[in-house]
Amino acid sequence: MRFIVLGAGLSGLTCAAALKRYGHEVTVIEKEHEVGGLARSFRINGYTFDYGPHFLFGEKVYKSIQEHYPEIEFKMLQSTKEKMFFRNKYFNFPFDPKNILRKMERGKVPVVILEMAVKKLLGKKPSNDSENIEDWVIQAVGRQIYNYISLGGYIKKLYGLPPTDISHEWGIQKLKFLAKWRDTNLIQLVSKSFSEGGNVKKRVIHYPGTGIDDLPRKISETLQHTGGRVLFNSEAVNLQHRNDVVSITLRRHSKEDRIDGDFVISTIPITQLATILSPQPPAEIVKKVTTMRYRTLLLLYLLINKERVLDHQCIYFTEDQFFFRRITEFRHLDPSMVPAGKTSLCVEITCFEEEDISHWGKEDLSRIVIEQLEHLGYIRRSDIEMIHLLRIPYAYPVYEVHADKILAQVLAFLESYTRLVSIGRQGLFHYNAMNSSILSGDELGVRLSTSNPQEWKKIIQETYGSRIEKYNQKTREVLT
Repeated sequence: MRFIVLGAGLSGLTCAAALKRYGHEVTVIEKEHEVGGLARSFRINGYTFDYGPHFLFGEKVYKSIQEHYPEIEFKMLQSTKEKMFFRNKYFNFPFDPKNILRKMERGKVPVVILEMAVKKLLGKKPSNDSENIEDWVIQAVGRQIYNYISLGGYIKKLYGLPPTDISHEWGIQKLKFLAKWRDTNLIQLVSKSFSEGGNVKKRVIHYPGTGIDDLPRKISETLQHTGGRVLFNSEAVNLQHRNDVVSITLRRHSKEDRIDGDFVISTIPITQLATILSPQPPAEIVKKVTTMRYRTLLLLYLLINKERVLDHQCIYFTEDQFFFRRITEFRHLDPSMVPAGKTSLCVEITCFEEEDISHWGKEDLSRIVIEQLEHLGYIRRSDIEMIHLLRIPYAYPVYEVHADKILAQVLAFLESYTRLVSIGRQGLFHYNAMNSSILSGDELGVRLSTSNPQEWKKIIQETYGSRIEKYNQKTREVLT
């Protein structure tokens, strides 16, 4: 069988590599000059920079990679070096009830405990009736905690919209700490908050010390060494689905070419996929797709003439007084990522593509960022040797209220294509982690390889169905 994969991110590459392991003909079409998607790195003057921090959590994905790509070497890290910063204090990340109460001003603790006690007595839990994230979180932990940790400010910083406009799906996916609050015995919580030393359960994570791009690069090398093709600087501009053949028109070096295949796996943004389908989707589908938005990620990199800046790998800033939402010091991932005696910071800012800030230069952005970093006591302006700026479009799908219903309608339409499936973070409008991209891509490649064309429709339906139903199931888990 001839398979075509649109996009050489982790989902696309692992799917392509799995297909090739089973002997299929595989062609990957990649718009950029290199593989990796969001999991890329670049190097300047002896510094290595990832496109933001990337980690692998858990043994399942680690074992999968070691089985299929044993040449990839990982180091083990402790994720307890991540912190949240608000109210001029550092808190554990993920949020921990005992840690927050221990550091909370004593006068605020009784009010928080009282609100939690009332919720437990009344049996109140997060409800699917709360469509927006603000109501959903407040139902779970109370307004006192919601306001104290400035969660609303963080959500607005990430998505550019008020929390009342953001679906509770984001909370179900990203705020699993809520279960800790709900299930904690209040007497034990208060007692331990003021008597223990604050030990945190450590989560083991894996990281390729040479930069995260080592992962997609070696998957791509394995794919190509076994006969798979990766076409760089190539953009799919038209997709025709007719009978038993799918044709892709691609633009490469100002020239157009056509590739025919038996099946296409798309990992490009679902909003882009809709624009290249031929014939064009119905007007109502096109209209719905135009309402689906992504946030652009601005990455400001600072090369610093200083051995160390932070005590942590990453720090999240929830309060809206800070221009940025997260900073990372790569030295804490691996000392080889910086020259001896020096360090670096990656500062993350999110925005919409149409916002003015999206088009600011590094001078304008760095002026505000450096001023705030100086105020925090991390650096002095004179410490900075060099500044670099990257713009990453389609970084975060925006989970607006009712976005799940719109996505369900768009995916229902795409089910009519029996030789095309859309997957991955961009392809399924899914704010997922690397683990999910790697495992789901590999799983799909295996399923397609071990089935016949008559079974592909079922695989497509299950792929889309799991995206829609996944968080309904997670909601039930959180609520029960």
